[in-house]
Amino acid sequence: MNFNHLRAFYCVAKNRSFSIASEELHVSQPTISMQVKSLEQTYNVQLIRRGHKFFQLTEEGEIVYSHAKQIFTLTQNLKKLISDFSENIIRIGSTPYIAHHILPNLLMILKESNPNMKVEIYTGLSTEILHMVLDSEYHVGVIGRLPYPETIVSKFITEKRLYYITKDPRLPNSLHLKELQNCPIILPEKGSATREYIIGEFNKRNLLMTIYVECENPPAIKHMVHFGLGGAFFCLYDIEEDVKQRRFRKINLIENLSLNYDLIFLKERKDSKIVEIFDAIMQRLDMGLGKHERMETS
Repeated sequence: MNFNHLRAFYCVAKNRSFSIASEELHVSQPTISMQVKSLEQTYNVQLIRRGHKFFQLTEEGEIVYSHAKQIFTLTQNLKKLISDFSENIIRIGSTPYIAHHILPNLLMILKESNPNMKVEIYTGLSTEILHMVLDSEYHVGVIGRLPYPETIVSKFITEKRLYYITKDPRLPNSLHLKELQNCPIILPEKGSATREYIIGEFNKRNLLMTIYVECENPPAIKHMVHFGLGGAFFCLYDIEEDVKQRRFRKINLIENLSLNYDLIFLKERKDSKIVEIFDAIMQRLDMGLGKHERMETS
């Protein structure tokens, strides 16, 4: 099979356009048309129905496109894996919490042991980071625990206790989760591991959750709590200064809810030099993380 012809067809089918495919592959549109036609003639099958302002894949075209997509996705992933051997760079995906409170210490150790290593850090929701690791965009991710597919290796990093923050003076300093059933709750947006964990804890106890608003920005959530619009769930790191300044109250949850954070990477990367370096540094940080956790939960 001529892979240039297959790639031409794949780009045309992906973009539903010969002109866009020609721009993407940096060849002329007549060349793209000729390559697709050659693929069809080689296997005596029509892959595309086309006409004036009309484009449609045939049933055979849909099948070929599905397999071609897998082939070229694997090819792209392989290129990224091979680049690990030559690039002196590590791409890390992280939640904002980890980026603020754990990665700075990690980067200090990384720079001490590998001064020439270039580091790129990207922050986002846990589900976003997971998908980017799956797509080989990031070498590793450090995220709140989620259900992981079989292609992902996960290693426990730390466990952070969650507190309920509120401006409501009527609530006691410690309470059960069921006492929050009628309280307006401000949740992170979909894709947040904290959100999924909290909803799961309410559901498994058959408790009603009154969701007042959903917000993508943690500082904005704390701001809304400060103005008495509802309550929210945060780790101590994120709220201790606000509590000291009495912007809102910190309520202990008797159930001791806590969120696990994991280091994740693709199974096929587990023997790569970059992942080994990062994993070793995370293990060096284990003692410090565990010590802080004991202090936090005491």
